Amino acid sequence: MKNIILLLSIILSFSQAEEITKTFNIKGMMCGMSCPAKVKETTVKLDGVKACDVSYEKSSAVITFDTELVSENTIAKTITDHTYYKVELANEKKSFWDKLFNKN
Repeated sequence: MKNIILLLSIILSFSQAEEITKTFNIKGMMCGMSCPAKVKETTVKLDGVKACDVSYEKSSAVITFDTELVSENTIAKTITDHTYYKVELANEKKSFWDKLFNKN
């Protein structure tokens, strides 16, 4: 019985982790070359970040990451701490089911 409970808890913990993509608003970038490169360089060093696409024109970064390894708050804080930019999570509309189950 203990083995079954242990196995179920392990399976459930893996099911909670997922790879998601979030858009972050980046305020303060002054050029289209080194500013986006600095944001990308900062984020890809984080364990769990899979991809980062920075747009100077849109003042945003679209980042794909593993929620088991890194959180969106950690990503935003890391960018803020290592650059001069203000970072916030872009407003995203959530479906009824996402709200109900508190999905990020």
